[in-house]
Amino acid sequence: MRNQIGTLFSQKERNYCTVEDSHLDAFIAVIVKLSKKHGISVAEVIAAKEVLESERKNDLYVRNGDAFDEQIAGFGELLQQLISAIENWQSDT
Repeated sequence: MRNQIGTLFSQKERNYCTVEDSHLDAFIAVIVKLSKKHGISVAEVIAAKEVLESERKNDLYVRNGDAFDEQIAGFGELLQQLISAIENWQSDT
């Protein structure tokens, strides 16, 4: 069978993440530190972070597509088995 990134009948529970004030505080501290380190503005650091987040989003979209393809392939295999069973049943009768 194919590499199973996701399957129709046994999916992992989704990992929902929340953002808390402490996350924001840590993020701002890192942004300010990087701004000083690289001699660029806080806005430029945030823009660079947005580019990385866009790349991450694209990667997640591709993974989701891979999982969807696997699920559809599995569904197609089940349909093919059903068709074969019906054809075998019809030829036996």
